[in-house]
Amino acid sequence: MSKTVGIIGLGLLGGSLALALKAYTDYEVVGYARRQEICDMALADKAVSKAWTNVDDVIRESDIVVFALPPETNAKLFAEKAHLFTSGQIVTDVSSAKDDFVASVYQHIPDGVIFVSTHPMAGSEKGGYEVATKDLFLKMGWIVLDDPEASCYDAAVADELANMGQSIGSRIERVQMKDHDAFLAMVSHMPHLMASIMTVVAGGDELGELRMRLSAGGFRDSTRTAGGLPSMWKEIIFGNRKNVLESLELMEQEVNHVRQLLARDDDGVAIEEYLGRAKQIRERLPYLTGQVNDANLE
Repeated sequence: MSKTVGIIGLGLLGGSLALALKAYTDYEVVGYARRQEICDMALADKAVSKAWTNVDDVIRESDIVVFALPPETNAKLFAEKAHLFTSGQIVTDVSSAKDDFVASVYQHIPDGVIFVSTHPMAGSEKGGYEVATKDLFLKMGWIVLDDPEASCYDAAVADELANMGQSIGSRIERVQMKDHDAFLAMVSHMPHLMASIMTVVAGGDELGELRMRLSAGGFRDSTRTAGGLPSMWKEIIFGNRKNVLESLELMEQEVNHVRQLLARDDDGVAIEEYLGRAKQIRERLPYLTGQVNDANLE
């Protein structure tokens, strides 16, 4: 018999996961959304076979429970609902920052309940079930977090969740739990913050509208993520603030280095070499993330 996956939060990630699991696997999928209209939309799309505005029903009906709300919200909700889980159930999440949720799970998880965290590296500056799609995860990273020292961790379940990600088209990465948030601070959380900083600097004063009218693709692409939902990104960035602050310190050091290069009287040789090094590093990205075929089409 196929297992039932219960998804708590049918937003972009949760809704897309529901659609993908129904389209590409034999998992049964049920879900929770705060608003009945979202439940009705997911039911109409056949993304879920059942949907409730009550979290308790999802937990009772599911073999695997996916927490797909923002990290701080996930943490508080798990602490409140942990007593409902029974031995043999699997808990996972799709949070971008792990510390808050993982601490809550390790503190409150009942004996016999299994926890393995995941992080699909997919998303958009847009949110909500309305923009969910079954193909959100195609060719994207699906991180499974290994934490063998935790008593609630199970290696076989980690493999099962890796297979789940693979079955919906993702590229699997295995990362140690202790390393995840520092890695993501540099490649996900700080870039969002930098996009916001660039947007405020360029458009936040009396000349901002003129500058924005003069902008083109470079500014648009560099600041795309600044259009994300502030309340969600607050939970992600503030919840991982220790690592984000360390990443910002590295960024400040690099900015000072570039400032020194620009101050040299060398006809721009040093800054050209710097830009060339950045170009070489960036050109490796499609190969490292499995997007090389798409890159060749551009």
